[in-house]
Amino acid sequence: MKLVTYRLAGDPRLGCLEGEQVIDLNLACEAMLEAQGDARARARAALLVPPETLAFLEGGGESLAAARDALEWLAARSKGAVEVRGCGVRLPAAGVRLLAPVTKPQKIICVAHNYHDFLRELGMKPHREPRLFAKFANAVAAWNQPVVRPAMTQCLGYEAELAFVVGRRAKNVPPEKAYDHVAGYMAFNDVSASDLTQADVQNLRGKSFDTFAPMGPYLLTRDELPDPHNLKVQLRVNGRVLQDSNTRELVHNVPQLLAFCSQVFTLEPGDVVATGTPGGLAKDRKPPSYMSPGDVMETEIERLGVMVNRIVAEAG
Repeated sequence: MKLVTYRLAGDPRLGCLEGEQVIDLNLACEAMLEAQGDARARARAALLVPPETLAFLEGGGESLAAARDALEWLAARSKGAVEVRGCGVRLPAAGVRLLAPVTKPQKIICVAHNYHDFLRELGMKPHREPRLFAKFANAVAAWNQPVVRPAMTQCLGYEAELAFVVGRRAKNVPPEKAYDHVAGYMAFNDVSASDLTQADVQNLRGKSFDTFAPMGPYLLTRDELPDPHNLKVQLRVNGRVLQDSNTRELVHNVPQLLAFCSQVFTLEPGDVVATGTPGGLAKDRKPPSYMSPGDVMETEIERLGVMVNRIVAEAG
């Protein structure tokens, strides 16, 4: 299931991307229950398939199963309009605004130096344990949302990454049980101001500006991607391929990362873990390939779609 957060009017809502349509999962569930004669269809749908993404993730397997039932029920009906209280259940994707799959994650955890090809490029050896840093929720950006180059930097870099989203609370989880706590996967870009990270000798300022964490366009649920460790990763700027790798190059894989992070802090539903970036970074190229206003950045992860973001200058 390709989960999206979309906005048509009013508050953001949870949807499922199917081809050129977005299906409102909460309304689909309500329509199904109403057709089955449930007098409390609206209230039950709000509990089973909440319209808000984080609440849906917190519902775990029960919410996912109810959403699948609603989709199957809807698929058996006509492809025509289905409405609930005057609201369409099926919406043209071109007519809605896609937001980040998780709009306000409690934590955005990033992993440094976690691709073998990246380490080979720089002549480095793998670290025994993952190296972690964090971004803030203000950095979240969505598909087709501009990424702002701050006035503070002229060295705007890209970092294409596979990210996973936590679906169940996790603390001290062993690697063999880690997948039970993963909701799904999405494309992510750890946009960086490389001159600032170098000047500060740490990552906080240079990686936490507004829009420096574009993610999406959708969250593919874990059941549809049992093994995320053989996916093509590619980053393009204005059509030029600057990163081209595969998640089999990961040093520490998804179960290892979740287990390690859960030893450090409690992971909550909606937390985002970006698993690291392959070689080909802007700062490591000769000459460097930093991005400028007007450039178009495409972050593509096999099976997870393409994130498209245009670079714009910070308003004066």
